[in-house]
Amino acid sequence: MGFKGLFLALVAGLLFSAYDVTNKLTTVNASQILVFRLTLMMLISTPVIQCWTAAKFVPDKEHWGLIGIRAIISTVGMALHIYSLQHMSYVTDVSGIVNSYPVFTALLACIILKEPCGILEVLTTVLAAVGILLITHPAFLFADVADNPPATAILAAIGACIATALAVTMVRKLKHVHFLTLTFWNSVVGLPVMIIVTTIVQGWSLPPDWFQWIILFIISISGVFGRLMFTIAVQMESAGPVSIVLTLGALGPLFLWQYLVLHTIPPWISIGGVFLTGISAILIGMKVYLLDKYTDEANPKSRCTAIVLWFFNITGQRQERILIHQETDNVTPIETVPVYQQPETK
Repeated sequence: MGFKGLFLALVAGLLFSAYDVTNKLTTVNASQILVFRLTLMMLISTPVIQCWTAAKFVPDKEHWGLIGIRAIISTVGMALHIYSLQHMSYVTDVSGIVNSYPVFTALLACIILKEPCGILEVLTTVLAAVGILLITHPAFLFADVADNPPATAILAAIGACIATALAVTMVRKLKHVHFLTLTFWNSVVGLPVMIIVTTIVQGWSLPPDWFQWIILFIISISGVFGRLMFTIAVQMESAGPVSIVLTLGALGPLFLWQYLVLHTIPPWISIGGVFLTGISAILIGMKVYLLDKYTDEANPKSRCTAIVLWFFNITGQRQERILIHQETDNVTPIETVPVYQQPETK
């Protein structure tokens, strides 16, 4: 395994942690931040697509509807994420909830893409649910814990997590569309929507001083380039290790930034919740890595490996792929057919 992709994933995690912290420092409302970020996203993606022959501005017609829906869901998710960051006391709490999206992605893959759902999916869902419960620590369950986050911010963070999971699931359905094309249309669709929302709901106001302009610029740069580096990392390495490194890179430094920059320390119950949500996301990443590594092996080399593959619900998917490979390899040309052409892989 190479380390370039993992390094990019680590940098992406650090950028996302900077994105979370700087959103806590700004006085600009969430919709205006998103307008600025989407504008920067469009300005960056347009010339790159113009110079990159693999990407194109106009996707195939059969992908238009799904790209538009994905852009709207992604925009809503980003807006909810920023809102929760500005209204919850601790950025680690928000990041812990939002970064549990791999668990929800696995569940949506079971429901929408009809992928197998086993003991791991159930376990990670329970861990993520308990972690979110500890992070939010509602007053009727944890009366002795002070500083309960507002319900609207909690719902916004959970909504951002679900929106991210939906967007990732749709990207898997749009795997033939270049990521720069998706980025470009995300800004094209999301920007007018957020301009309308800002005009009607919150109104426009310029940052009051140069410090707020710098913070706004850092938010946009860290968000756009963090997403870009994460996408490149997934293309270079297996998605499993990349998601693990990204989770560690995003959650780990946040506790340090929380103390050094924001001068606050989360309560122990929130730290425990963040730990559980992080573990659930890491377990899903381990499954993706093991599925990629052992899918071509007919028999595990050891009993321990077989138990691990069973726990991660990989055995059935691995056997299914092996059968497909064997059927393909055993096909021989028939005498009446002069040339055998292997089906193209889509």
